Amino acid sequence: MFPIFRNLRCGGLPGGPGLWGLCAAWVLVGANVPVQAQPREALGAWQLSAGWQDYREPQMNLSGPELGVHWQSLRLGPYTLEADAHLGLQNYSSELSGRLDSVLNVDTHWRALTASTANPQWQYGLALHSHANYLRGTTSLGFGGYDRLSTQMWLPVRWHSGGAQHWTLDAGWLLWGEHVSRLSQVNTRLQDVTNQQRRGVYLQVSKKIHAELGELEPYARWTWVDDSDVHWVSSADQIRGTYEPRNNRLRVGLKWHVR
Repeated sequence: MFPIFRNLRCGGLPGGPGLWGLCAAWVLVGANVPVQAQPREALGAWQLSAGWQDYREPQMNLSGPELGVHWQSLRLGPYTLEADAHLGLQNYSSELSGRLDSVLNVDTHWRALTASTANPQWQYGLALHSHANYLRGTTSLGFGGYDRLSTQMWLPVRWHSGGAQHWTLDAGWLLWGEHVSRLSQVNTRLQDVTNQQRRGVYLQVSKKIHAELGELEPYARWTWVDDSDVHWVSSADQIRGTYEPRNNRLRVGLKWHVR
């Protein structure tokens, strides 16, 4: 939804020691998982990750570091269940509305995959993604922001090479997406807007590397989503169409599993 900010002030973004404490707790909880959990074969494989995310629309950008926790099942035969959660702090920038630092961002990915009987190196299934940008605060130009929430259903396909240190290629096609802009957080006279997204793709490449400190997995992921539908809202005795513009998201990082 553009503009992300309107010329109205709203509450400040939670930040400072409290937010950094939350990030620290995230790391400590994740770090205890692979150490205290049962052996890999019992429940699944846990990983931690550190990386960078860059989200771009034609007139705005959100980018910053993120920490992640990842889980993958190992004892379901041809089926695989996976879950990813990322917590990040991003910097917002726009030529029209200014800058806002330390924006809290939360992303989750959930996947259910099955392997092809004829070609076990191929997998396919369904994936559910969620994204939440908590853009409350006041920019450098005095504009106020609001939360942006999206939910997306994807059709994922995966191929991996043989061997212990294999390459993995992931691709996905967007089946359905919904994006919610909480405009009422800026002004109670404004309506929240919900847009539908229908076209999008993602590509990811990663590689398993065995090292003395454990198993490492560098990865890079690129996602593109097209313009949403148009939602008509009334504002100041006028009716106008609003939509979520096409965007791309680049995510790079390193996963780590403790043996």
